[in-house]
Amino acid sequence: MAEEKDLVAIAFKADKSREFLVNKLAGLAEVNDFPVPADALRVGTLDSLMSLSDDISKMDALAEGTCFKLFRQHEDLKGGIAPSVMGTDVMTYATKQWDWDEAMFQLKTPLRELAEMISGKIGGLEEELKAKVAELNALKGSLQAFERRGQGNLMVRGLGDIVQEDDILDSEYMTTVMVVIQKSSMKEFLLEYERLADYVVPLSAKAISEDSEYVLFGVTLFKKCLDQFKTSCREKRFTVREFEFNAEALAADDAKKAEDEAECSRQTAMLSNWCAINYAEGLTMMMHLKAIRVFIESVLRYGFTSYPGPGMAPNN
Repeated sequence: MAEEKDLVAIAFKADKSREFLVNKLAGLAEVNDFPVPADALRVGTLDSLMSLSDDISKMDALAEGTCFKLFRQHEDLKGGIAPSVMGTDVMTYATKQWDWDEAMFQLKTPLRELAEMISGKIGGLEEELKAKVAELNALKGSLQAFERRGQGNLMVRGLGDIVQEDDILDSEYMTTVMVVIQKSSMKEFLLEYERLADYVVPLSAKAISEDSEYVLFGVTLFKKCLDQFKTSCREKRFTVREFEFNAEALAADDAKKAEDEAECSRQTAMLSNWCAINYAEGLTMMMHLKAIRVFIESVLRYGFTSYPGPGMAPNN
């Protein structure tokens, strides 16, 4: 995958030699042995082979898709670093080192049972990958939500990290209202805000923050005229931002963000390691499935006088 080459497993009649294939493909592809244990695989009946031939292409597609997902996920998490197979790059492993693992996949097992067992294991890897990625994405989504609170202008961004406790007056009768004003309207606002309701505290407007377009003011007034103040602001196109200062909630949010960041880092490291380990396992199982597939198709096409051995790595 990372080598940007395709591997093609082929089979041909036994009356042709390996050297014949090498000569035919000289300059077009590198020919490597694909050690399919053709003499040891349990064939069964012709009907069972034909039935399995239809199913194994789907199993093969699932295996390739799962390995690709594991490969890509590992690259994404490790900054473009491709996973290896037991310390070896994928192409070298597939063309030089792979061999049938009799301890894991016993050749005495009927062919369909063997193929379904391998496919089931690969399907299990895909489901586990989906669950782990979903869990990590949920954490990333939570962190992105925290980040979005601090993005945008004063009309839309969160105010929790801007407004401090001493900017707010909140008592039984009085409150501080957050108002966002366009910079071009600031002079008008300062001249008129005391007359926007009956009981606005004189000289209480305090500029708390500003960006390139807007200024955030805090205005103190009596709660009984709050609705009147909001209505007047709408008429003047001054924007009242609903805000309630809650020190405990802000502290809880900060703690939750720190906890999510730590957990996200932990899960990212765990998932990258999991992908590295299970990519190697998945690729190994995929190679076994491909060995079974090329064996089945060679028998159905040529009978038992076929040589399902070489694998080709076409030149780019």
